[in-house]
Amino acid sequence: MRKVTFIGGGSAKFVTTLVRDMFTFPALRDLHITLMDIDAARLHRTERLVNRIIDEQQLPATVDATTDQRAALAGADYVIVTIMVGGFEKYHSDSVIPMKYGVLPTVGDTIGPGAVFRLIRTQPVLQQIADNLREVSPHALVLNYSNPMAMNTLALHDAGHPRVVGLCHSIQGTYRELAKWAGVPDDEIDQVHYTAGGINHVNFYLTLTYKGQNLYPMLLAKKDEILAEHPHERVRFALLEYLGHFPGEGPHHQSEYSPWFRKNEATAEEYRVETMWGYNFDMQLNEWLTAQVQKQLDGDAVEEWRRSMEYGAYIVQALETGAPLMFYGNVYNTDLITNLPRHAVVEVPCLADGNGIFPCHVGDVPPQLASLQAQHIYVHQLALEGIKRRSRRLIRQAIQADPLTGAICTLPQIKALVQDMFAANAEYVRDWAPEE
Repeated sequence: MRKVTFIGGGSAKFVTTLVRDMFTFPALRDLHITLMDIDAARLHRTERLVNRIIDEQQLPATVDATTDQRAALAGADYVIVTIMVGGFEKYHSDSVIPMKYGVLPTVGDTIGPGAVFRLIRTQPVLQQIADNLREVSPHALVLNYSNPMAMNTLALHDAGHPRVVGLCHSIQGTYRELAKWAGVPDDEIDQVHYTAGGINHVNFYLTLTYKGQNLYPMLLAKKDEILAEHPHERVRFALLEYLGHFPGEGPHHQSEYSPWFRKNEATAEEYRVETMWGYNFDMQLNEWLTAQVQKQLDGDAVEEWRRSMEYGAYIVQALETGAPLMFYGNVYNTDLITNLPRHAVVEVPCLADGNGIFPCHVGDVPPQLASLQAQHIYVHQLALEGIKRRSRRLIRQAIQADPLTGAICTLPQIKALVQDMFAANAEYVRDWAPEE
């Protein structure tokens, strides 16, 4: 019986989606699922849902729950991380404090001041996971779903657990949308082929073809028609037009990764991308999911027995059965993308089978893409180094390096912004010395 441990097991809807995905594979129906969370009430709510799935499908699987991280990790074959340290309260301050200084985040969980401070809150937990795994399950594969994706994955690797892959769903999700816009029939989507390479959320389709034909000219020819129906897509079509490639991540989130789209409210309005879109969306989604979970617990919800597009279950299936799988993963850059810094975390095609996970060599990405991606990589590295050294100065320098923040704020303004962020996160930095 293989053991899959969820750290952040209180995230009922997402965890049960991944569990259900796994149980749709015959080879994974006898898994042992361990749920771990610091919130016992949310944790046992998820446990009840997983038990319901097992009972309704009459599966040989088992589940247990604990608030003890070390016990949860002991003997684990797979560890899935789905945590948000600080919750919605800190997510809110991550957004509103930068806004005081003119930095207008849409999501702010992966880059910019909010993401750096989310890493400050999360890295100690990731370090604890790595330390525990070293002693109780050193060969476990960690699948990280938590943001900031690239920084968290880098932090786990740096903490001494290199068997880690970060997973997102933007690359495998967006190409279907692009194919539909270009006029590809639904029953021919499998004839659309693509390659991508970059970093999480700043990853672009390097190639996108349908029956061997480049889809980019077709998309540009339909640009006005598409924007009339989807006006918020102005950001991504601008990137296609000016950088030559379409990004995988959605338009609201994508707008905060460069200095061009959110210089002020007027510019953001021009591109139809909302400030604090992510926080507001996630709050509404959380309320809806909470209601859905309660319906499931009450037996009032009908659950579809089908797989989601999340990669997690497919990876476990490939490793356990040997069935080959291609997926996009966030992994350590060992010359996979040759014109981005080594020892960064990059998002590239990966192959998985019974022998393990093998990231694919991409080579150079177009320099206009690399120049944008590299800026973010140095933010990642400065932020992680700042946390390890407990250095407020390095954290400030990381946020100075963020393309959007630097395009809006002066250096003294950034210093004041960072001081406010430290004050809002005081309980996480009590042992940090004042900036030298």
